[in-house]
Amino acid sequence: MCGPAGAAAVKSLVAVFVAAAGVAAVTRHPVTVVVSFDGFRLDYIKANWTPNMARFQKASAAPPYMRSTFPTKTFVNHFTMATGLYSEKHGVLDNYMFDKHYDKMHYTYEQFHYDDSVVPIWIHNEINGNGRYSGVMMWPGSEFPYQDKYPTHIQKYNKSMLWTDRVDIIMSWIKDENKPANLVYAYFEEPDSTAHLKGPDSQETRNQIVRADATLKYILDQIKHEKLENKINLIILSDHGMDTVTYDRMIHLDEYVSNTTYKSIISGPNAFIHPNPNKFDEVYKNLSKVANTSRTFNVFKQNQLPDRWHMKNNTRLIDIIYLLAKPEYAFWDTYFEFILNGTTKEKFKIGVHGYDNEEPQMRTIFMASGPAFKKSYSAMQFDNVDLYPLICRIEGLTEPSRRIDGTMQGVEQLLSVGNAPTFMGPILGILSALLLHTIAPSL
Repeated sequence: MCGPAGAAAVKSLVAVFVAAAGVAAVTRHPVTVVVSFDGFRLDYIKANWTPNMARFQKASAAPPYMRSTFPTKTFVNHFTMATGLYSEKHGVLDNYMFDKHYDKMHYTYEQFHYDDSVVPIWIHNEINGNGRYSGVMMWPGSEFPYQDKYPTHIQKYNKSMLWTDRVDIIMSWIKDENKPANLVYAYFEEPDSTAHLKGPDSQETRNQIVRADATLKYILDQIKHEKLENKINLIILSDHGMDTVTYDRMIHLDEYVSNTTYKSIISGPNAFIHPNPNKFDEVYKNLSKVANTSRTFNVFKQNQLPDRWHMKNNTRLIDIIYLLAKPEYAFWDTYFEFILNGTTKEKFKIGVHGYDNEEPQMRTIFMASGPAFKKSYSAMQFDNVDLYPLICRIEGLTEPSRRIDGTMQGVEQLLSVGNAPTFMGPILGILSALLLHTIAPSL
């Protein structure tokens, strides 16, 4: 069966099988959609607040929590999940950090390109070829090219875009007639953004939690509408938790150490201190004295950072003193001044994250449902660096050119027996191969 007539016959046969299954014509590969709700804390899932998440969690493969990467910040954790690497290897050490000239950088090409051999999974997916296409909806770090490549489908960050519109765009990528996405990473900025300003226990934050729950329902409704329940693997997760800090627990470093002896970049409980020339020992000694007296934060030279943080072996920390506040404390900076201008010291109650990833308040949600995963399975907790190899396994991707930190050891438990493809997958794959042969039999 060759030539145009044969190709037409195979196309018709594919259409018959698709119509019989009653599903949209999508990629022959497994489809995986990863959705992150920024700062969605474990205890936000309550039957009366988030009934859809509660039901989805119960029906999914889900651990009691997923452990974030240190520091527990948005850029750090989203890039770890996208690359399978800890911060010391991918180089994103915080949302705000020093560049190579010891100036502040925030969401720049340089920040996400510490090592040009690091390639996010949405690029690795497409490098694997064979009809694989990626879609990325506002995921931190996705606006930059990696090895001069962008994903086929991309939506840059636009906070004003309706969440339902974002979901509709994602579904259009999956149903794209020419380049259907088999892998989608999607980011939603709440409840993190509101919790920072109003506190994690505020009514305003609760409204965003409910909004996230409604968005999950909308995603599930769209998947059902397209009859793709047995095709799409849907993963719902978050990047970090959130803690509450009041004004009386703010640490004002400039009251103890003269800021004329160093430059600093402060972001909540995390601070990078770059002493002026010949001032390193003096600044370190003074900061250590304050830390020992107040017992509100810890001071680290680069080689003193705990190995379990997987952060210390990075050249971006050369000549840097690193500070980490204790839970419920944070370092005062201009951002907090902005918040204080809209309230009083007595009512000042904000949301903060970035603490040790062993702190319970920094733990995150993870729940996965679809043909690749066990149903209603209570898993053991694992690290979010393992998401990368998990997706590679589901999507049948080769190992990346550079060794990653994530392993299958913690996430193998989530997978259904054999992780077998759905019935239609092999049939459509065979038909697609046959169609290719009829169009180009001499290749």
